[in-house]
Amino acid sequence: MRKWLVLMVLLLTPAFAQSVQVTAGSPFGVNAGIRLPLVPFVLDGRVYAGANFFTGGPASLGGGADVLVTVPLTDLYAGAGLFYATGTTVSLLTQGSTSGGLGARGVIGTYLNVGLPLIGIFVEVHPMLFFSGSSAFGLGGAVGVNIGF
Repeated sequence: MRKWLVLMVLLLTPAFAQSVQVTAGSPFGVNAGIRLPLVPFVLDGRVYAGANFFTGGPASLGGGADVLVTVPLTDLYAGAGLFYATGTTVSLLTQGSTSGGLGARGVIGTYLNVGLPLIGIFVEVHPMLFFSGSSAFGLGGAVGVNIGF
């Protein structure tokens, strides 16, 4: 029964997606994911995966999930989430463990007004906390394209 439930969630989640997002930057270099409305116009969820080819050495893969709160009547949003990496991440202060591990991140972002229908460009800042080994703090950012509502 559990396998069927997981399979149904994996198959139906893209059907409820509000938009598809592609970003360059933190935490994995090149990221792609979907954004889901949890509470319309207020609370969104985001699930993403990515690959890091930018920090040297073997490529690092990873994925994560965020919960985002939209500030009403603005283009601002903020939230928090967890991620897992198989190696280093893209970060200014600390890149995390080379063996990867679990981390938490905050998200502060805004959409830029470009005037294109169904396409948005956004900028985010990510304070990150790495849990593997000794805990470390990192700071990252990303620029992305949002396709959808």
